[in-house]
Amino acid sequence: MKHYKTTFKALSLAVLSVIAVSCKDSDVYDPNHENPENPNVPFEMGNTFNFSTIQQLKLSVDYSQFTTYGPVFFRVYNKNPFVGEGDDMYLDQSIKPIFEDYTNAQGKYNAVVKMPAFAQHLYIVTGNFLVSEQLIEAEVVNGEATAVAKNSTRATRAIAPQGEDPEKAQTNDLTVLPQLSYIVTETGTKTDEMIYNEWYTPLGTWNKYSGRPSYILNPGDVDKELLFTAEEMEGLYSTVNDALDANMTCRDEYRNHPDLTLDKESQVTLTMLGGNTCWCSSLGYYYYTDENVPTKPEDLHIIMLFPNTQDGQWSKINGRSYNGNIGVQRGDAVQLMYYPHIADEGNTSEASKLFPKGTHIGFILKAHGWGMQGANYGIKGFGDNKRKYNVWGASTPGLSFCRPFGTPGENPYQIVNPNGESRSAKFAYTTDKGDKYAIVSFEDACNDEDYDDVIFALKPVNSFTPLPKVENKKTTTIGVYAYEDLWPSEGDYDMNDIVVDFKHEKMMSKKDNEKEFKIYQENFYLTTYQNYVRLTSGLALKLINQENAIPTSIKMKKIVNEEEQEVNFRQEGDIYYLTDDVTGELGTTYVLELFYTTGHKQKDQAEVQPFIFREEENNKTWEVHLPYEAPTTRVNGDYFYTEADRSIPALNIFYVNKSHYPFAFFLYEADIENFKNTILKRENESIRIDNLYGDFLKWSLSGGTKFTDWYIK
Repeated sequence: MKHYKTTFKALSLAVLSVIAVSCKDSDVYDPNHENPENPNVPFEMGNTFNFSTIQQLKLSVDYSQFTTYGPVFFRVYNKNPFVGEGDDMYLDQSIKPIFEDYTNAQGKYNAVVKMPAFAQHLYIVTGNFLVSEQLIEAEVVNGEATAVAKNSTRATRAIAPQGEDPEKAQTNDLTVLPQLSYIVTETGTKTDEMIYNEWYTPLGTWNKYSGRPSYILNPGDVDKELLFTAEEMEGLYSTVNDALDANMTCRDEYRNHPDLTLDKESQVTLTMLGGNTCWCSSLGYYYYTDENVPTKPEDLHIIMLFPNTQDGQWSKINGRSYNGNIGVQRGDAVQLMYYPHIADEGNTSEASKLFPKGTHIGFILKAHGWGMQGANYGIKGFGDNKRKYNVWGASTPGLSFCRPFGTPGENPYQIVNPNGESRSAKFAYTTDKGDKYAIVSFEDACNDEDYDDVIFALKPVNSFTPLPKVENKKTTTIGVYAYEDLWPSEGDYDMNDIVVDFKHEKMMSKKDNEKEFKIYQENFYLTTYQNYVRLTSGLALKLINQENAIPTSIKMKKIVNEEEQEVNFRQEGDIYYLTDDVTGELGTTYVLELFYTTGHKQKDQAEVQPFIFREEENNKTWEVHLPYEAPTTRVNGDYFYTEADRSIPALNIFYVNKSHYPFAFFLYEADIENFKNTILKRENESIRIDNLYGDFLKWSLSGGTKFTDWYIK
């Protein structure tokens, strides 16, 4: 084997201009450890393509036309993640985003970010229910992409018949709302099958055209301590946006919490925050004690709160589903009343504004109850709505009811709920002073699990037993590393000798009442796979932290057979040696958890550079890194520029090949599942990568400018 003994002073400036790799760190290979033996003999240049699947993209996203009460979380997709049509469109959660982040507090985002090179037409999605345009698109042009969400909400109220004053048309007639308690047929006809008791209406009447209650509180009608201030409303909306994400599954810890419980005698008011639905549902409340816990739907004694919870601000607003029948405005408040004898056939005597200590307060939402009226007072369109679903969502576990029409699974609106699981989420809003308020949100049908269809908050302050705290938002980057273990020889380029599934999680939160989200924890996961090898190689990584984002502590872990154990990886400076024998620990997940006292933005996130290695004599190592990536100081430099390798350490060129194949690559935003039937399939051992992926060589020959999606097809 010949030795690396030469440098390249004779190379032209044109060649030097293609060098883009820096080698300034003290822990990388020093190209000056030897003097050039023959500086006048130019070397043959290798493949100058770095095989990168990443582009640096200047991304601008703007939601500032909306009042969002803080940062907006958004996701970027490479293809449209919404499926279905019209009102039946929903987000397919099996389609994974290629980028996620928060805007600033004003709803704007401007940053240079990493994106997969194949991303040219972007779909930007937010789950913020205050943003009506939840899908916007942008083209990547000259390394930039700009997307602006436009506020086109046009909410209108129901119109009364000519000559009648809609504000005076008051009723509390439940005969036109047969679905509040009874099963109905697919055509909307009431049956004799009663699921819940008849609802009670002691709070008052409502407008028979819109469903807006007459008992909405005016500020002068109630103690101001029972109404939210403008500052508190902003905090409530900010908390809702942090906790809920339209079209995405709501967290279990919010959904599984029991009903609200008063830990002291209190008055209770409910304030509507809004919702993200086309349905006009009906909301009621009930209460119980530890001595009379309801166990079945007919145990509930339901009091009408809002006959129509529609606020007209649906993110896919088109007016077709609710026909302008808007029953509430965001910020409307109602005082809940306590009727100690309500279980006695609706007896409302001895009514009180005070609820006793220990009272459990529950809520129930009749899906599209207002929108499925029988006699509809001439409200156009209500009688011909075909969505006659028998769906009730209760906040108490075991008391919801869902009996969809047709065969379950035929469409997304036919998910059964045989155990009557709660269809509400509950979590706390905490003010800067530490005061806590309860927030409840509902899912209005058996179709999805985002729980943002009807959302409300309750006072008094600090009177409910503790509710879940809104946790951090987690964003994730994935990818796959693949290595040839025969470097510097030609190898078979099947790219399956060692394959590493990579995941980078960033935990983002607002601490100390900050207005914007920052990263306070980063987790790196590397899981090993391989097809078939004869050589024993290890896996290591270099950890790179930005100067203004140094972790205060690092935990190291292994996950073996789903069991997690803390370990101490062998460490040399910022190099972590995860294992000396990948084959001996195949399937192990190696974890680095980084914790920060002071948070940072995504642009300052940590990075890792995984590589494979073998220990040699004299404390030297054989190493394979990604093309152009510098090795460690312990690398055996004798391998460079031998056989197929065309590294030029003096010019910071490492691990380039004389052919159009790499010794290693990283496939950004690739899922390991994509490769289980290709490079990881045993019978594909020794089959060159371009024979499995027909566009690979076209991509390589183009220098990465064409066929950038070769690995995701």
